[in-house]
Amino acid sequence: MKKIVNLSMREQIYEALKGMILDNKYEPKTVLAIDRLAEEFGVSATPVREALVRLEAENLVELIPNKGARVTGISADDVRSIWELRRLLEPYAARMSAASIDRAELAALEADIRKLAASPNDDELYVGTDTRLHELLYSRVENAMLKDMIHRVHLMSHRIRFFAEHSPELHEKVVHDVIAEHLEILEAVRKGDPEQAGVLLRQHLENGERRTLSALRLER
Repeated sequence: MKKIVNLSMREQIYEALKGMILDNKYEPKTVLAIDRLAEEFGVSATPVREALVRLEAENLVELIPNKGARVTGISADDVRSIWELRRLLEPYAARMSAASIDRAELAALEADIRKLAASPNDDELYVGTDTRLHELLYSRVENAMLKDMIHRVHLMSHRIRFFAEHSPELHEKVVHDVIAEHLEILEAVRKGDPEQAGVLLRQHLENGERRTLSALRLER
């Protein structure tokens, strides 16, 4: 881990810890000791403690008195709550922004999704295409508050999905199912049918919730 020495170290420590939690480099229930983190970052305990307090406010960690924090666990209720929000927000956003999506960007994304079909174990490509597609479907929305809300929900679902879906029993089938669903959504957008894109996105989210819950059960 690189030492942080510039004036924005508090923000950088917070972003670094948050990123590692969301990417499951710190898995659920991992204990984060303040002294160890401070040594790794090359800073005093104070900015680490401040970062952990901010992460607790975002429900990513639970503070442990006089020690540090523990990465929050993932429950079936968490999945249901987050995917309920996604179903409410994302199809609407997709309908509002589909007509504004750049066709070149659409084609580039489709090419990468088809490349993933030949390399389903390329986790970086899988996560990247998934993130790009969902961001594409709300990024043209004019309502800044709606965009921010969807972005926040995405961050939470990212951690949950990719922790659960790394299960070898499910991973390859999940990837192929997701590819098929993504291509259907892109086809609706390309045909200029925002209503159908919204319908397909909702179905995709319903399927994603079921897949995530199934994967979570296997983790236990």
